[in-house]
Amino acid sequence: MKFTPVSDTSSDWQALQKGLHRFVQSRVPNDAVDDVVSDILEAIIRNRSSLATASNPSAWIYATARSKLVDYYRKKSRERSALDALQSDPTTETPNNLNRTTDDDADVNGLNDCLTGIISTMAAGDQNILRAIDLNRTRQIDFATQNNLALPTVKSRIQRARKRLRNRMIACCPDGGMSTCERTCITATSCAAD
Repeated sequence: MKFTPVSDTSSDWQALQKGLHRFVQSRVPNDAVDDVVSDILEAIIRNRSSLATASNPSAWIYATARSKLVDYYRKKSRERSALDALQSDPTTETPNNLNRTTDDDADVNGLNDCLTGIISTMAAGDQNILRAIDLNRTRQIDFATQNNLALPTVKSRIQRARKRLRNRMIACCPDGGMSTCERTCITATSCAAD
């Protein structure tokens, strides 16, 4: 089955398309012009009865065009907001590479062992949330669901637990050396940071 292209479009329709193309071209990126013009033409066709009764058809067409331009930018804004939200969603982030497993991300001087040791000396609630989220890379939203907690509660608890872990590491490993850390905090049952 062969379709023949329709090439004898009325000169008025071609003039309208060219005028809309120029109108839209100065208002949207070049790669979106044809799509927006198509949306405008579709709206004109769908609402041709309103066009037929309009007192000023040209004004009606350009009002429709402006409306479609607004729709285009609203859609772009929603897409950008969704993308930004996805990129900044803390529940989808992996925590600062605390649990390194590949050869390229080798565990530098036993950092994972040190963290695991320090975490094991902390309160049970802190141990649970730090191990799940930071060491096992459980998403915060999944942890909240598994433990019947609200997401804001989990976010607050993990921040407090991380702060306590940080304070404990600073107190136990003041020079940042792993040898000092291994001797004092992993074997200690309490730390000055508590």
